[in-house]
Amino acid sequence: MLKGDSYLPFPDAQEDRGYSQETQVSPAMIDRSKDWLARYLDRVSGNIDSFFVDSFFSEEITEDDVRGSRAKLSFYTRRVLGDPVDYKFGLSVKVVLPNTNERLNLLLDSEEDDDDVRESDPIESVENVDYTAALRFIINETEQWKTNLDAGIRWGIPPDPFIRFRARRYAYLSDWEMRMTQSFYYYSVDGWGEETRLRMDYPLNIEKLFRVKAKAEYLLNDGYFDLSYSAGLYHELTRKTAMAYVAGASGDTENGATFGYYYAALRFRRLVYSDWVYAELSPEFIWDNDKDYETTPVIMFRIESVIAR
Repeated sequence: MLKGDSYLPFPDAQEDRGYSQETQVSPAMIDRSKDWLARYLDRVSGNIDSFFVDSFFSEEITEDDVRGSRAKLSFYTRRVLGDPVDYKFGLSVKVVLPNTNERLNLLLDSEEDDDDVRESDPIESVENVDYTAALRFIINETEQWKTNLDAGIRWGIPPDPFIRFRARRYAYLSDWEMRMTQSFYYYSVDGWGEETRLRMDYPLNIEKLFRVKAKAEYLLNDGYFDLSYSAGLYHELTRKTAMAYVAGASGDTENGATFGYYYAALRFRRLVYSDWVYAELSPEFIWDNDKDYETTPVIMFRIESVIAR
């Protein structure tokens, strides 16, 4: 203790110097502190799990809001019982342009959602890939809102220029973490459209996360919505291994809201080299309207590299 310090460590000495006694801690104060700590820990664990899921499973790597340049390169093979083996190559890159205060990003993506690009030959799966290149301008970024504007081109014959506006909202509803994304776009080939995405995360503990996702997309020239939803339980087994149990469905509203494709899958994913190369094995069952909803086994194997600055 410094010389001349007026603090005295003994209560009796404090009373002799005229100090008043400390405020008594009541049970209500303890309960309020406990509730605050519980909410804080829930939110922290939720954030940790959400980041782990998004980074480890590489979901929407150029659409997330993690700062810095990132890239994902993937190659996988998929076998549907009764069909030949097919292969698919995927590329996704986000580059933060220098000297722009991180407001300008360069995006490059392959059309991973297009089932038509799967090939029966692994070499052709790399050559026959359609790409989209865009420049993204970050309009605004806060803890609750993120908005940006993309202008780019989808390469093909003919080339397809487009413009896209996206607004994303983050919110907490009790123990749920919500992320809602609304996009409006115009493609010179497809015309005007919009897409709505909703993601809800519920942390079960620091190792498990329950996630619900829904998407509705409307193309003005088609005049109906494409719909999809899914639910998954993500489990961090170790620092290098994770498991996901996912199920979902997709459909449209062309003849009323109908769902003609269902699936249930197990995703086992492991970090196999350094901190950027992953291997994934995913057995799956699908029920497709085109096959009279017969139970069809599917097996998929993927090698993926994720590079982040």
